[in-house]
Amino acid sequence: MTRLSDQPNFEQFLLQPDRYNLRLLVLFRNIVIAAQIVTIAVVISAFRISLPLLPVSLWIGLLVLFNLATWLRLKSPRAVTKSELFGQMLGDIAIFTGLLYFTGGATNPFVGMYLLPLAISAAMLPWAYTASMMIVTCACYLVLLPFHVPLVRVGGELPHFHLFLTGGAINYAITAGLIAYFVFKVTTALRENERLLAKAKENELNSERIIGLGALAAGTAHELGSPLSTVAVVVKELQRDYQHLPELSEGLRIISDQSRICKEALSRLTASANHAQLADGSRLSLEKFLVEIVEKCQLMRPDIKVHHTIEGKRPAPEIFQELALSQSIINLLNNAADASPRHITMESRWNEQELQIRISDKGKGISPEVAGMMGKAFFTTKAAGTGSGLGLLLTNTIISRLGGSVKWFNLPEGGACAEVLLPLSSIVVPS
Repeated sequence: MTRLSDQPNFEQFLLQPDRYNLRLLVLFRNIVIAAQIVTIAVVISAFRISLPLLPVSLWIGLLVLFNLATWLRLKSPRAVTKSELFGQMLGDIAIFTGLLYFTGGATNPFVGMYLLPLAISAAMLPWAYTASMMIVTCACYLVLLPFHVPLVRVGGELPHFHLFLTGGAINYAITAGLIAYFVFKVTTALRENERLLAKAKENELNSERIIGLGALAAGTAHELGSPLSTVAVVVKELQRDYQHLPELSEGLRIISDQSRICKEALSRLTASANHAQLADGSRLSLEKFLVEIVEKCQLMRPDIKVHHTIEGKRPAPEIFQELALSQSIINLLNNAADASPRHITMESRWNEQELQIRISDKGKGISPEVAGMMGKAFFTTKAAGTGSGLGLLLTNTIISRLGGSVKWFNLPEGGACAEVLLPLSSIVVPS
């Protein structure tokens, strides 16, 4: 089964931000290593600067090994700490200082790259670490002023001043680019974190609303039980008295079926109020579960034709009968029936990991403004008195609780579609 779209999975990084930052350090080192090799080749060939290649190569090789060791460390499930990040950057500074010692020290135009670990530290570590990083980089710079191997050209002459200007420009471009990229990645992660926090707060608020509605619904269920029982008795007597009138008998049969559905719904509410599970404990095949949902919808909306197709490996997996999930799908079917009062389509398919349900109608479709509000509390496009805005909220909450998602979109041929994606592991009976 192929999803229509896959959202970037930021959660795995935001749950462990220090691990994500260490991955960024590995990426930056790869860029720096490549830049160092290219720069050394250009300096030797184009500017004819004499460099001690053996110690320079050893320091670059040490950086390569250090980065490889960090990459292997990231494969460990052990959490990355801020102290470890600080230690990693100290290792970078030590290697960079050793490299600068053999390439002109503080006179090397690339000495300004000390700002890169300082900027990264300021963005990802507490102030104490950043202050320590500032002291370390300043100390390294001061040490390199008197102690270094001078840069000279082949033949022993000193480099011209314009070579330092060129090197300084290249250093500025590389450092500015790396800092800009790092800040962009960090701010992107922060914005995504804010979005996820806002979503979590909204889900928490919705849960509180649903708890309040549950308490109110349980009380209402007790109040409606007696009137519905009276209706059932009266309808039964009318069916007996007017069984010779086919048209009236058919109408009474529909009333009897609808009152029975109401009684079943109220019984579930009462059970929930007594802390019973929404799943009744019974098991059945996924295919039968989906067929029963459509049959129940047809019973509730006899004027609607539901075209149902099922695809998936047979025999279908066995699941727990989750009544809350059944109700959430029926809510989507009812919404589609309201938009397309004659014909709707439900497509069900599954693979070993996921169940996908698509419910399509032939209505006018969904505007972008409405699509952004679907599933929000008390939002409805129905006329006043005909919709409460709670059906889709309940559907969203139930499916999210099971680890799934619901989204709505317009179809190219017209009409709208509600798509449910649900991991089978949340409902399937363990083998």
